[in-house]
Amino acid sequence: MSYKTVANAVQLGRAGELIAMAAFEIAGLKGVLVNQVGFDILAFDEDGNSYRVEVKSSSHSQGLNKISYKFMTSTGSSSKKALNKEDADIIVLVALDIKRIVARCASTLPNKRTSITLDEFDEPETLQIQRAITEVRKRKNGRAKLG
Repeated sequence: MSYKTVANAVQLGRAGELIAMAAFEIAGLKGVLVNQVGFDILAFDEDGNSYRVEVKSSSHSQGLNKISYKFMTSTGSSSKKALNKEDADIIVLVALDIKRIVARCASTLPNKRTSITLDEFDEPETLQIQRAITEVRKRKNGRAKLG
């Protein structure tokens, strides 16, 4: 399967990272742009816990009955693999044209491509970020108890 290359992908990706970073700051977290393999932002909560955040950006595409956004939620250049909890803790999907985000725990997006409808961007961003962090904490605490 071939994947479409976007001419200004670096600039669009950077814009998405800055929008995501602003949402995390507004939600009360501190963040650092790191651009590591698998994640773009390292976010810290008030207790000093860190969260690896991968950012994916998109412009809208018109569907048959509604506007949706399509994201490549995968990693790799030629052979793609879906992002997972080993790559990042949280995946943030940014709709560039409306400057809004959807935040999800990485383990909840199992596909190489993810479509998000316009109405999914209506949920308050701080609430989405808090929910994703809660899911990551539960996963990390469960893993700590097993080890």
